Amino acid sequence: MLISHLKTARRILSRNKVFSVINVIGLALGMASSLLIYLWVQDEYSIGKHYKNASHLYRIYERHFRNGEVSASTGTPALLPAELQEQFPEIAYAAGLTWEEPHLIQAEQKTMRGMGRSAGADWFRMYEIPLVAGNPATALQHPGSIAISRQMAERLFGGGTQALGKTVRLDNQKDYQVSAIFEGVPNPGEDPYDFLVSWSDFLSQNSWAKEWGTSSPQTRLQLKPGTDVAAFEAKIKSFLKGKHPGMGPGFTIELFLQPETEAYLYDDLSSGYATDGRIAYVRLFSVVALFLLLIACINFMNLATARSVKRAKEVGVRKVLGAGQKQLIGQFLSEALLLALPALIVALELASLVLPAFNALTGKQMELPLTSPSFWLMLVGLWAFVGVISGSYPALYLSSLQAGRVLKSAFRLAGGALTFRQGLVAFQFTLSILLIIGTLVSIDSSIICRPRI
Repeated sequence: MLISHLKTARRILSRNKVFSVINVIGLALGMASSLLIYLWVQDEYSIGKHYKNASHLYRIYERHFRNGEVSASTGTPALLPAELQEQFPEIAYAAGLTWEEPHLIQAEQKTMRGMGRSAGADWFRMYEIPLVAGNPATALQHPGSIAISRQMAERLFGGGTQALGKTVRLDNQKDYQVSAIFEGVPNPGEDPYDFLVSWSDFLSQNSWAKEWGTSSPQTRLQLKPGTDVAAFEAKIKSFLKGKHPGMGPGFTIELFLQPETEAYLYDDLSSGYATDGRIAYVRLFSVVALFLLLIACINFMNLATARSVKRAKEVGVRKVLGAGQKQLIGQFLSEALLLALPALIVALELASLVLPAFNALTGKQMELPLTSPSFWLMLVGLWAFVGVISGSYPALYLSSLQAGRVLKSAFRLAGGALTFRQGLVAFQFTLSILLIIGTLVSIDSSIICRPRI
């Protein structure tokens, strides 16, 4: 039965080439746009989750209670990582991390600028960033050590492994010995840096960092497997009590944990709790992708119902010859699914062509995961969704026509069918206007918020 439906659908569509091409282009544009958004959403969700020990990695934040108001900060005392690791056996590794800062790097009469941070000795063991050369256990263990990216090593020394053991000078002030060369941070959203300096150098160069009353660097932990995270968080909650000189009546500080897998998407701490952030944009664009698919499907429905006058007599003849409503529904859905297949192929080609420009716009390095089985399952689901949704109303409407009425008199859209089609058009235009307004508001906001030079 299915093969018969597909053969019939192919013959019908081949006789209406203009109609078929218009529908394929409309569906392809909608699917290509949704595919690009899907890749972006998947990339956003993947940040922080690709590490082997991702489920055991946590960030420690401060929650401030001041005169009835609650706020939170990602900054913690620089002494906190070592102190926590010493006192709590649940911690496998702990490391501090400073904010990125621009620096001037010199080596062998070559100079370049790069973004650098200071990190604890356990950093590479916690985050498992691949090393081209060097030992992750000792890369940042000793004073005067610096780990640089492979790209920096190639620019300064002409090769990755050649940089190991060489000397670089930061800001024309202090010399460091290259102890490791790493491949580079996998995603710009994950603590970007071109080099890391040992934590002991950061403490020795900043006397304020040895005081508990400061809160600037970040603290990262890797808990041991099997640790009761809630119980551990309760244990460290009041750890700063008696240590922070600013705590007193009307002002207290609590420590709390955030999983590394949630830190990127739930980065809004304005309420004192990590409950929102970039996840709002991910959800918004997921809805936008659905809207784009719906607009493409509604366009297909409108074109199909507009042609219903020509298809009415065909339906009447089929019913006279014994075709049932279910058989006719299957026939019209087969046509929609058959049209959705080339539309999907064209959408893949369009997405592949536009992807470089989309990467430049979003600052990412995404690719079509053509070797991933889950991606192909998603494509099958997309094809089925578009085919069924776009073909559902035409199939239900045309299959419900009465053979006697369409064969005895001239058929035209009227009543509920005409109202529904007009409603589809209005809904389609409403979605389009909402998307245009949202785009204009986003562009206007970016212009207003752009720093002036």
